[in-house]
Amino acid sequence: MATVDYDRLSKRVAIPASHYDAEALAAIYNETRIDYIVPMPMNARRMLDYITNYDIQLESSIVALNDSGVEAGIGMLGLREKRAWITRLGVLPNNRGLHMGQFLMERLLDNATEHQAERAQLEVIVGNDPAHGLFTKLGFEEIRRLLIIRRPPSPIEANADLDDADVTEIAIDDIPAVLATREPDASWVEETPSILNAGKLKGIAITLNSGEKGWAVYQSSPFQLSHFVLSPSSDEMIETLLYHIHKNHPMQDTKIENVPSDHPTWQIFQKMGYIEVFSRLEMYLTL
Repeated sequence: MATVDYDRLSKRVAIPASHYDAEALAAIYNETRIDYIVPMPMNARRMLDYITNYDIQLESSIVALNDSGVEAGIGMLGLREKRAWITRLGVLPNNRGLHMGQFLMERLLDNATEHQAERAQLEVIVGNDPAHGLFTKLGFEEIRRLLIIRRPPSPIEANADLDDADVTEIAIDDIPAVLATREPDASWVEETPSILNAGKLKGIAITLNSGEKGWAVYQSSPFQLSHFVLSPSSDEMIETLLYHIHKNHPMQDTKIENVPSDHPTWQIFQKMGYIEVFSRLEMYLTL
């Protein structure tokens, strides 16, 4: 059972996040993001979805209280196999500069170790120098730059050559097996467990005139497309897959997270009208 962790020297307290409901956790998180580079506000529903989709363990996630007993920060821990993911880390503005972020991180890393995690990973927004400095101080190393990209709602320009491909829908029950064949090394939020947890998935399979086969799986909600997984293939195949997705969903906003900046698909995304919104650095720490 999760316990309260007291820091006797500073009188700070780490409370398991499981002691709070989703509405309270969202409120604390939003307070830490009031002046953040990318605020990303949450409500109770979004918080619950986040916890479910990304395998957040609330007993191992924490809310920090300052020496006055007031909520001062939050940090969440996802756990999968022998890996831990640190996320939603934030300190309320009037508690910054007091090593509260380090207090949160050290407690989260202790919890990861208790769960036999062999690696901790996280992402930090490029430009968030204080957080990057803290993570570097704790031993995290940069792995790669990840792009958050977007395509605003708009019809796709008709292309007879791309229309000539053979397109079929992938049955919902077949999507897990299709995803099992994807290329490795997706970021935590785009890993197969995250995508399957999120649900609302669609998939298409395409055969080009050349005989080349490919597929795409993505999440479709009423107003937005997200969580794209494209089969590793030729530029022509990637372009054809994106063309048919946006032909079928012309008026849905599209947001795709954590595309590696050096991945060949990024060039095709740009050709199809995507822009970079911001970027993150993925960082690892061996425990």
